[in-house]
Amino acid sequence: MAEARSAPPTPHRTLVKWGVVVVAVAGFAGISMVLSPTGEDPPALPPELADEPDAFVEEGTITQYRDDGTLNYRLRAELISHFDDAGRSTLQAPVLELHDDNQPPWHAASGTGEIQTVPGPTGMDEERVALRGDVSLRQDRGGGAFIRIRTETLTMFPGRRQAHSEQAAMIETDTVSARAAGFEVDLASGRLALFSSTDQRVSIVVQPHQQTATLR
Repeated sequence: MAEARSAPPTPHRTLVKWGVVVVAVAGFAGISMVLSPTGEDPPALPPELADEPDAFVEEGTITQYRDDGTLNYRLRAELISHFDDAGRSTLQAPVLELHDDNQPPWHAASGTGEIQTVPGPTGMDEERVALRGDVSLRQDRGGGAFIRIRTETLTMFPGRRQAHSEQAAMIETDTVSARAAGFEVDLASGRLALFSSTDQRVSIVVQPHQQTATLR
């Protein structure tokens, strides 16, 4: 009797699709854990699939906890596409909640975004979240106090609670509104630094008397 042999598999991009998924991982980049559970290297890809994602998640949620079990952050997106070789994930309509024990959470949202592991200032790898298109960053502090920032791009480093933008921004609080050419914010303390440019000075309106100040 002739022995039946199966044909060798054709190299292809592995796509993982979930309708609703919650992934608790050590970081955003941990989504790659679904790509090769056996630890074996995947076969080489044909050129026509080189730009396709290695995995994608529809209506996904990624949650990270601290070592003590408390919530660190939660990311929701309509679509998360992971590219293993580049070590990055792209996001459609992302919403990020960044939690701390001693203050209300920060909420960031945008049209699109990207997550990538990059070298940090100490030499250790860290996660960088780049948000683009109608970006909003807000924190509701209770008792009517709040801060809201609107801009077109925002770069966040969730691990060290830092965020900045080099694009024009509108900043609003319950007592002040301002326009600036860019800003940096320490998300742990809420301290905000505003930047000016030749085209955009820092303009501040103080409530409730509508006193306007312009900083050079």
